[in-house]
Amino acid sequence: MLVVVLAVLAPLASVLLRAVWVDGQFSLEALSRILGQSRTWRLVALTVGQAAASTIAAVVVGLPVAYVLYRREFRGRRLLRTVATIPFVLPSVVVAAAFASLLGPTGPVDLRGTWWAIIAAHVCFNLAVVVRITGTAMAAVDADLEDSARLAGLSPRRVKRTVLLPLVAPSLRAASVIVFLFCLTSFGVIVVLGGGWVTTIEVEMWTRATRQFDLPGAAVLAGIQAATVFAVLALWGTGQSYAGSASGRARIAPRRAATSAERLSVLWVVAAVGIVSVLPLAALVERSMRVGDGFGFANWVDLGSAVSGTSIAVDPLSAVKASLLAAVPAALVAVLLGVPAARAVVADRSGFAARVLLLPLAVSATTIGLGLLLVGRHLPLELRGSMWLVVAAQALVALPLVVRGVAPALGGLPPEYREVALLAGASHRSVWWRVELPLVRPAVAAAAGLALIAALGEFGATVFVARRSTPTMPVAIERLLSRPGQSGMGQAMALSVLLGVLCGALLLLIDRLGDDGVAL
Repeated sequence: MLVVVLAVLAPLASVLLRAVWVDGQFSLEALSRILGQSRTWRLVALTVGQAAASTIAAVVVGLPVAYVLYRREFRGRRLLRTVATIPFVLPSVVVAAAFASLLGPTGPVDLRGTWWAIIAAHVCFNLAVVVRITGTAMAAVDADLEDSARLAGLSPRRVKRTVLLPLVAPSLRAASVIVFLFCLTSFGVIVVLGGGWVTTIEVEMWTRATRQFDLPGAAVLAGIQAATVFAVLALWGTGQSYAGSASGRARIAPRRAATSAERLSVLWVVAAVGIVSVLPLAALVERSMRVGDGFGFANWVDLGSAVSGTSIAVDPLSAVKASLLAAVPAALVAVLLGVPAARAVVADRSGFAARVLLLPLAVSATTIGLGLLLVGRHLPLELRGSMWLVVAAQALVALPLVVRGVAPALGGLPPEYREVALLAGASHRSVWWRVELPLVRPAVAAAAGLALIAALGEFGATVFVARRSTPTMPVAIERLLSRPGQSGMGQAMALSVLLGVLCGALLLLIDRLGDDGVAL
């Protein structure tokens, strides 16, 4: 756990120090300059406002979807649940590219550069968070409670509002906070869909650091954002115990949709998931095949060579190689740190460990990337531009997913298993390796797969530390999208489809490891 604290706080401290330490001396110039600009506080208001609007929209769409997918049995339910999850595990750049193809110049309506497109993309990206977290809570609610309320004369809508909703309120609250944090620190979606007209604190920080070379100004913005995120976590009350987690309790079997109203609700969910999750991805595939006024494989063929029609000097297939070379060791590091951290979370009833291990989620990816870039300048080894900085950045971003995936499984283990093994004379280490680890191995494997997906799609931190000559797939996609002309756009879509297929295949493998896959 100390390693996690140092790995997150060192980059954050380096960024914050850069705000007041300029050219070897203490200076408040950047602080007064940034805090004194009305644009800064306008950006704060816009960032918080879009995050709140995106969260409300995701909850409004996600709650009924969660109810049907977890409380009703129908053919294709598991497949629909997987389809609703796919956008979440895809890189944010890919989701943004999908919406750029659907709501861009080549789509039925051009909404690039508007908040509507960004909120729509955020709903698509975060729908799975609301569905999986609240749906799991709904699945544990005894259906007899609803039946009793109906017999008392309550309407179905009132039963959901007065019986079911209060029981799942803690899970809904947790899901809402997580979605809010994701939207507050959203980077790839804003960069791709903002079109230069819409910006947030996160994008402004990146622009100042990489385009205007104003590192002190970027550091001040990072401090403002960190303060905002920590305030949200403080209001939420981040401590939670995984002991006796719902993952270890039997769920109530969903009931078959019998009435016409229930069958209509199933059709509504199929349509909602189709519009929110499937339609943008289908548009992405269609755009990758479009060449001029017709269709063909030119965009795919060009992926095997330097990109024609643009000034990018990197073979996109080398980006695939760079992504895998960084993502595999990053996932391994995240698992090696995350499994012991999950054990600490389960053992700590006070919730302190859970709060500490939320640090990678609380500190935005761009802040981590900028901090690692600054820290790398002061290390004894020359690590600037090194792939190891990319590995470190991706591992930190993936770490909370490993903890989230393994801790509920550990918390759900009956304590009698451990007690009997200890009474039989086994050491604590032997109990872990021979009793506990075999029981949670599926959760560990699923968490490792999810960490690999997160590392493959990481963009916010990697864009700061990746070498320009060896970009990862998400960085290469962003560069292609920023180039003028249709050739770069089409090849960006093709590379996005390739990355999406890779992540989707990993997700299907993860879902095979358990009934619902790893918890989000």
